[in-house]
Amino acid sequence: MNKIPKKKYKKNAREVSLNVLGRVDGGAFADILLNAELPDLELRERALATELVYGVLRWRVKIDWIIDSFSKIKSRKLERDVLNALRLGVYQLLFLTKIPVRAAINESVNLVGNKGRDKKKTGFVNAVLRHVSTGTVAFPVLKKEPEKYISIVFSHPEWMVRRWIKRLGVRGTLALCQAGLALPTKTLRVNTEKNTREDLKKSLSEEGLITEECSYSPDGLTLVDGKNLESQDTLAPRSSLNPSDDRFYIHDEASQLVAFLLSPAPGDNVLDACSAPGGKTTHLAALMKNEGILVALDKDKERLKRVSLLASRFDLGIIKTFSTDLEMEDNLERVFEKTVKMGVSKEGFDSVLVDAPCSGLGVLGRTPDIKYSRKEEDVLRLAVVQARLLENLAKVVRPGGVLVYSVCTTEPEETVDVVENFLKKNADFILEDPSGYLPSSVLEFVTEDGFLITLPSGDSTANKKHMDAFFAVRLRRTR
Repeated sequence: MNKIPKKKYKKNAREVSLNVLGRVDGGAFADILLNAELPDLELRERALATELVYGVLRWRVKIDWIIDSFSKIKSRKLERDVLNALRLGVYQLLFLTKIPVRAAINESVNLVGNKGRDKKKTGFVNAVLRHVSTGTVAFPVLKKEPEKYISIVFSHPEWMVRRWIKRLGVRGTLALCQAGLALPTKTLRVNTEKNTREDLKKSLSEEGLITEECSYSPDGLTLVDGKNLESQDTLAPRSSLNPSDDRFYIHDEASQLVAFLLSPAPGDNVLDACSAPGGKTTHLAALMKNEGILVALDKDKERLKRVSLLASRFDLGIIKTFSTDLEMEDNLERVFEKTVKMGVSKEGFDSVLVDAPCSGLGVLGRTPDIKYSRKEEDVLRLAVVQARLLENLAKVVRPGGVLVYSVCTTEPEETVDVVENFLKKNADFILEDPSGYLPSSVLEFVTEDGFLITLPSGDSTANKKHMDAFFAVRLRRTR
């Protein structure tokens, strides 16, 4: 019998990691780049590439401090590939235990200068990493320079640390930064149109994937089998979860709660205003039992295609997608005219979800590249966008209808301030008590003011509360 020839892979994990990190420096998104690159790697190399990219991004501020402690040329002046080769080397030397020192140095050296043939660059990288492997580093002192200490040691930009200390104090800031460094829990949302949570849990177990029911989302499962989780100190292959499986969607538990806050009924007319990539959209459709009309909007045509593909994958025919910029009121009016022809009441939608674009500072553990693309001025800039979206979308909520506003950030300017300013300007909307719409287990996250606020935990063992940071409110139009 003829043997099937073993596939030959042209790339390796470290080369892919260098490429991804370089493009992230240029403003690209790490998850999208990795998803494109990983199929070209052998399974074990995929795990290593993922570990290296996300490890470096989580710890980059601290890694650069370490490089600057041993390099005559400071990190901000180094060529991009040389700097990222050093970052990869430092991460392997100081943050992983299963890669030999010699391999960590040699493989990093080979990444630079025409694949290791530029003697000047390779000599420089080799020298710095050898000093790192044997030297000691002095860090700022917490009592003398709390902002600088937390920024460097817990690897967050100093502007974030400064604003968090002002609002949360040193202890609260330390907790938030630790959460931003923790490995995210891998959580699934059951596609209830295809199977129940119990059935999915059983079938995944038969496939070798052990899960537990989420503590808060009745549609959620958490992957808990240790050998299948990403670990900062293992190079074993990642789990065999297929992200294209139509039985589930990989979806953080806190994000799942937003659809329950809206709680649309079967047959409703619903608008998801900022729908891409489609996780909340398809969850809303499932809660509606695939009955009614669900209009999914987004200004990014390419990202909106992902919503359509996900709707098709889950066989949710009630989802209708439109691409438009909702900051422009005229665009919203044109979309509304189209949807009225589809059967939406001229009075407006029964419910509208505004999962607004935001700074994303609540999901740094999941998307650490945000730490380097965001600037402090973005918080206020995005708050203006959020306010404009709320104002425009309030106009298409029918009297008695519901408007839910949500963001994955911790910043007051994008959360409480946006909602309070909106209510001051719109007397026909009230903040509604969310208690009757959320699972009872979630009520511990509801404030006295009626805000749903989840905060991540820096303790990776605390799966019960290890969620992204989300803010959401339920508003009712009274007339």
